[in-house]
Amino acid sequence: MSALGDLGPVRDPDEIAWDPVRRVTVVCLVEDPTVEDGASVVLYRDGEQWAVPTGPRLEAEDVWDDSVLRIPMETMGFRRQETHPFAVSDDGGHVAFWVTGGSYAGDRLKGGDAEWWTGSVAAASELLATQGDDVAAELVAAAGESRRTMSYERRVADVSRTLVGLYLAATTPQGGSGFGGSDQDWRDSRGTLADALDASRPVVRFLDHGCANGHLAVSMVTWGAERGIAVDPYGVDIAPELVARAQSDHPALASRFWVGDALDWVHPDGARFDLVHVLFDVVPPELHSELIRHQLDHVVAPGGRLLVSEYGDPPSARSAEAQVVRAGFVVAGRCRQPTRGGRERGFPSVWIDAPAQ
Repeated sequence: MSALGDLGPVRDPDEIAWDPVRRVTVVCLVEDPTVEDGASVVLYRDGEQWAVPTGPRLEAEDVWDDSVLRIPMETMGFRRQETHPFAVSDDGGHVAFWVTGGSYAGDRLKGGDAEWWTGSVAAASELLATQGDDVAAELVAAAGESRRTMSYERRVADVSRTLVGLYLAATTPQGGSGFGGSDQDWRDSRGTLADALDASRPVVRFLDHGCANGHLAVSMVTWGAERGIAVDPYGVDIAPELVARAQSDHPALASRFWVGDALDWVHPDGARFDLVHVLFDVVPPELHSELIRHQLDHVVAPGGRLLVSEYGDPPSARSAEAQVVRAGFVVAGRCRQPTRGGRERGFPSVWIDAPAQ
């Protein structure tokens, strides 16, 4: 028996039986393309030792939607984003996930007093082994290998599994777009994107990739009008369920929302857009250059702008500007600093100018 005990690799998450699961372990990662493996492991201090968060599944919890969110938040104040199961016990009662994310700034389920240790996969595994926790050490190493070898198709499927249910269950328009704050928080955090609207154009055709329920696209109409700019909103999302929600929530705009992957989607009739918004979150860092090039060559109108965001509170190496520069492109402009509750949050979105011809 290996140091993983009775945990073995997950080959297909769709084959996991969730009903028997009673314990969940979560290896927390912060993505940073400048460090070894492209991500750092985050451990928390548990008494005299460092640990990975683990805990029981509560009654009536959905393992993927609820337990994996709650356990690291309660234990160490870490909020997951991407979620990937990578190990399951022989009896199906224990599942291990690796997640990407960062510190949680909200008011619920926060283990905000926990002390963090951050380092490479190898360093985290060695630290845990030195403490005598061979199972946790092997889990961290297995999580790193799972992340390193995961296919893009698997990543997309897992991200969709993580987000679709949460977005559809949200009770506010901004919640249905993946945002957990108030209307004012939404304006303070996302309203800065309107800085990228080109006031010299009488009408700006705005396309939001990863549009979810379409709330950002229609919000840009309001924010543009406040600047005297007419915005025509459009949206694309890889999840058919979320595109259907956008069409249902905005029936007059239903024909303007499409299913597609930002890496290769083009308008059915070849139309181009004056301002196109993409999230670096939606593709792994090694594909950022490909994402930008596809958008500039096939989606952004000549002389238009590609607006790039990295949401949350990432390390500075993962700011939108740092990643655009690292991908080999020139930043032409920056939005204002987003805020929330009067405090600066994250980094400004930036835009790249498309050639006029």
